[in-house]
Amino acid sequence: MSFNLKRRDRQPEMMDDPELDEVQHRHALRGLRRVNAFSRSPAILWPAICEVAQWHSGRPLRILDIASGGGDLAVALASRARQSGIDVRIHGCDISAFAVQLATELATQRRLDNVQFLQTDAIHGTLDGPYDIVMCSLFLHHLPEEEARCLLKRMKVLATHRVLINDLRRTRLGYVLAWAGCRLLTRSPIVHTDGPLSVRAAFSLDEVRELADECGLSGATLTTHWPQRFLLNWKPS
Repeated sequence: MSFNLKRRDRQPEMMDDPELDEVQHRHALRGLRRVNAFSRSPAILWPAICEVAQWHSGRPLRILDIASGGGDLAVALASRARQSGIDVRIHGCDISAFAVQLATELATQRRLDNVQFLQTDAIHGTLDGPYDIVMCSLFLHHLPEEEARCLLKRMKVLATHRVLINDLRRTRLGYVLAWAGCRLLTRSPIVHTDGPLSVRAAFSLDEVRELADECGLSGATLTTHWPQRFLLNWKPS
C-alpha cells in the first residue's frame, strides 16, 4: 500500500461519472447490491428504525433514503418492516435517473408499493419534508468536506426523530476488505476500482464526530460495525 490513510484522499470514482454507460452502470449497481447484502447494511440501520417505530403510532413511519442508488437498501428495509408488521413509507432519492429507474423496477418486482424513488440532487435539489427518519448509506465519503457539511445540516432540518448515516471507515483493514470483497462478490470492474477508492475517501471516526458537532448534531452516537463500517445515530433533543 503506497498511499497514506491518515488523511482523506478523494479520487474520481467511475460510478460518479454522469456519462457512465448504462450497461456498465446496471452491472455495477447489481454488484453493489451483493456487496451491501454481504456487509449487512440493512442490519446496521434496522435496530434504530425499530426503536423509533416502538413509540411511533397513528400514521406510517416516513423514511427518506438519500443517495439510494439501485434501491436495494430501501427495498430491504421495507421488506423487513412488512415482515415485522411495521407500517413504513420509504422515499429514496438519487441524482442518477438511471439508478432511480432500476430502483423503481426493484420495488415493483418485490411488490412494495410503499417504496418510491425520485431523481434529485440531495445537496442542492428539492426535498420535501419532514421525515421521521432521514438516512444515507455509503454516500458521505463521496463528498468534499463542505458538501458533507451541507448534507448533514440538510438531514438535520428534514428529520423529526432520527438522522442515520452508515458509511465506511478509513482504515487499513477496511481497504484490504474492500479490495478483496469487491473482487469476490462481483465481476464489475467499476466496483473493483471504486471500492478501494471509497475507503481512501472515507472519514475517520474522529473526523465524523467533528463534522457532526460542526453541523449541529451534537450528542450523536457513533458505533462501529463489521466490515469496517460506522453508524452515526442522532436524535433531536
